[in-house]
Amino acid sequence: MPIKPPFPVDLCLRQCLWIVFSTCLTVSISCADAIVIDAEQQYRYAEKLYEEQQYRRAAEEFDRFTHFFPTHPDRRTAGFKAGTSLFQAGDSDTALRRFNQLTQVDPLDDIAVESFFMMTECHLYRKEHGRAILQMHNLIALSDHPQVKDRALARMGWIHVDQMEWEEARGAFRRMSAAARADTRMERLDSGLEQASRIPRKNPSLAGMLSVIPGAGQLYTERYEDALMAFLVNGALMWAAYESFDQDLNALGGLLSFVSLGFYASNIYGAMSGAHKYNLRQKQRYADQLRQDYLDGLPSDPLTQGRSGDRFILAFRIPF
Repeated sequence: MPIKPPFPVDLCLRQCLWIVFSTCLTVSISCADAIVIDAEQQYRYAEKLYEEQQYRRAAEEFDRFTHFFPTHPDRRTAGFKAGTSLFQAGDSDTALRRFNQLTQVDPLDDIAVESFFMMTECHLYRKEHGRAILQMHNLIALSDHPQVKDRALARMGWIHVDQMEWEEARGAFRRMSAAARADTRMERLDSGLEQASRIPRKNPSLAGMLSVIPGAGQLYTERYEDALMAFLVNGALMWAAYESFDQDLNALGGLLSFVSLGFYASNIYGAMSGAHKYNLRQKQRYADQLRQDYLDGLPSDPLTQGRSGDRFILAFRIPF
């Protein structure tokens, strides 16, 4: 006599089929909702944000690229671009740390070299000129490529020019290789730096001594309107004080003498300060002229980029 099953077989089969169907449906829905990150699309999206000057978002997307594709050939380039985006966003502290991490390779690759240059730019942005020059010294010591050394020396030279340190600038440019110095403009640049000692200047002590006559010191420093005002104001106060004493108005005369003495002292100080400002203005003008004459063609964005196949080439161009 056949044994009856405790429950119908067809019911058990239908339940099993329903479980399988439900599982497949859930998996298909989950797969439909999944976001697939493609390396090329992610990189292009980060670049697009950078071109649109959305630097914070660009840095985040470049970081996302390096996170999801740690073995991709463009991983270090993406890290460099993330640091550059942070620098453009004004976060020089974080950018410095990013670039410093990229330099920790031996031997130095292209990204490490460019990171040294960007660390220099970060320090210059923070007004740390000594540290900026130190980064170039480090790069020269670590690199074996003459072209890289020449670029670093040229950057050092122009930092010294910006600081109006003419002899230090000449020293940096003269340390460049013979091939780099073969350009005739290098000879003219060296001559221009040598002539920096002939920049017109005013002697602050002489300006102060001339100010014994109100306005004469300002006249010496070529501040003609200030000279006229100093002469008129000081002359008027002295005349008013004299007239007060002459008419026995001693209290008024004393007050006017005190005020006149203050203006007279400020006249001397202003003349000496004007001499210092004149000298600084002349040196700054000379530095600007050097840059205009010998640094034409330097890109405003130091990250001149061009793609060769799937590889980024990052380079500075400093013509002479």
